[in-house]
Amino acid sequence: MSKAASKPSFAEKRNRQKADKLIHAAQSALASGKAGDALEHARQALALVPDYGAAHLVFAQIYRATGNLNEAAKVLQTACNLPDTKIEYFRELAGIFAASKRYDLVQQILFAAIRKFPTHAQTYSDLGVYLIQGDHITQGIAILEKAVDLAPNDWGALTNLGSALLKVGRVSEALQYLGRAEELAPDEPDRRISNLLQIGEAKRHMGDLDGAAEYFRKAIDENPKSGRAWHDLADVTKFKPDSPEIAAMVDILNADKDKLAKVDREMIGFALGKAYIDSKNPKQAIFHLDRANALRRQDFAKDTPTRKAYDSKNACERVRAIADYFPAKLFENLPEKTGDGPDHAFIVGMPRCGSTLTEQILGSHPETLPTGELRSLPKYKDRLFGTTFPCQPEDHTKIRNQAMLTELAKLYRDEVHAMFTPSSTTKIIIDKMLGNFAWAGLILLSVPGAKIIHCRRNPVDTCLSCYSKRFANLQVYAYDQTELGHYYRAYEDLTAHWRAVLPKDRFIEVNYEDLVADIEPEARRLIEFLGLRWNDAVLDFHKTERLVRTASAAQVRQGIYQTSVERWKPYAPYIQPLLTALGIETRD
Repeated sequence: MSKAASKPSFAEKRNRQKADKLIHAAQSALASGKAGDALEHARQALALVPDYGAAHLVFAQIYRATGNLNEAAKVLQTACNLPDTKIEYFRELAGIFAASKRYDLVQQILFAAIRKFPTHAQTYSDLGVYLIQGDHITQGIAILEKAVDLAPNDWGALTNLGSALLKVGRVSEALQYLGRAEELAPDEPDRRISNLLQIGEAKRHMGDLDGAAEYFRKAIDENPKSGRAWHDLADVTKFKPDSPEIAAMVDILNADKDKLAKVDREMIGFALGKAYIDSKNPKQAIFHLDRANALRRQDFAKDTPTRKAYDSKNACERVRAIADYFPAKLFENLPEKTGDGPDHAFIVGMPRCGSTLTEQILGSHPETLPTGELRSLPKYKDRLFGTTFPCQPEDHTKIRNQAMLTELAKLYRDEVHAMFTPSSTTKIIIDKMLGNFAWAGLILLSVPGAKIIHCRRNPVDTCLSCYSKRFANLQVYAYDQTELGHYYRAYEDLTAHWRAVLPKDRFIEVNYEDLVADIEPEARRLIEFLGLRWNDAVLDFHKTERLVRTASAAQVRQGIYQTSVERWKPYAPYIQPLLTALGIETRD
């Protein structure tokens, strides 16, 4: 612990005054681009007052501006340990590590800051955001609630908490905080637009599509070039050939060809693709989707400090290789449910495969608790087994390590129960993280009594629908027609393996086309698989008030419809790379 600051002498006060002038000179020099002069002024200031935090801070700012982040961090660490330390030093240090994407260190620094300054609301708000980014959702929400308690009218704290609550489905609460933030209406347009979009998103989750569209249009009124606003509006709007929004988006792309930001051009492109799909213009739809997907694919073309460039061949090989680590004999004696709490069911498959419809049907049963797409299982899989698992010979041993499997199940169940509290009638908790198709075998080996529901749909319909979406998560394979087709075939190979080796009482498949053709027999088959009693509520799934937090939120509110079956055929002339990658020949 740092010592209490003693009262300065007259000479020390005079030196501090001189140091303040030098610090001001250093800041002015830095602002003018004279880093050398700034550094000299800072050295003189620190020579006058060796333990002066303000001098350390300006040193750090100079180092940071010149790219010397290591030295900047060292100087700030010293400043944070001074008797007269200030919250700004901690926040500046956290900013340096955030710029380097060292979010674990950012969290440590901000925790230290709030221990030292327990009433500084902005630090709580920042810490809550970083915790949620690191998938510490429950803890992050608690910290953000503290931020709002300390600063009830702080716009940032309100929107951060609203956004976090939205992530875990506490939408009514989220709307309260987001609504308060809207009333404050800060003068910064970007912040206002962000809040409007969040409110629209919350209303979309609740099934209020007209209300969602109203807020997305408000955001467009604030900034007609907002790609996010157009993208979100397209998701809840059914366009016609003469819809004025189509011409407006085309005009924006044409008028601002060189000035429009890449992300806005990309998102408006996806919105236009959706608009032309609605208005049955396949040629224009794929024209705009090709351009938008190419822009999105650029984001994953190069290595970054936290992510390797996407390599389609390597990704497909890794998916197929999973099967080699999970032979049939592993599943002869799966762990059984002990009666402690609800069972767990996992809906898996490719995006846009009809999984949201399946979840909505099952989630309408009074004895289920649908949770949407949870990051919990893949997060703890990475933490315990490694991010590249399985790819090494020793991974065969890990898969048979009962202690590791038990720990995976415990971490997963504890987090899910913390985020979504089961009621006394809940018998099944449903997780719809589709990418868990890769870990179907690991799930059954670790989570006692777990069951897998694999959703399938026509391959071309699935891929075309993926290609029309800009996913919030990193479905990197979806942004190129050829890469998408190759990935789909790798996914098919792995799921064929699961079909062959997993017990039939733990693994079931449902075809989207069968479901929309005749819902009741398929729904009864699924309910029986889960061991539940039949309830007619599952047939009225579109009337349920439960939340839908996926790209299919708008569609699933419409009930059963068959217009998405064999949707791809009019698009065939424009998706030849995809068809070739899927191994499909068209003769028409």
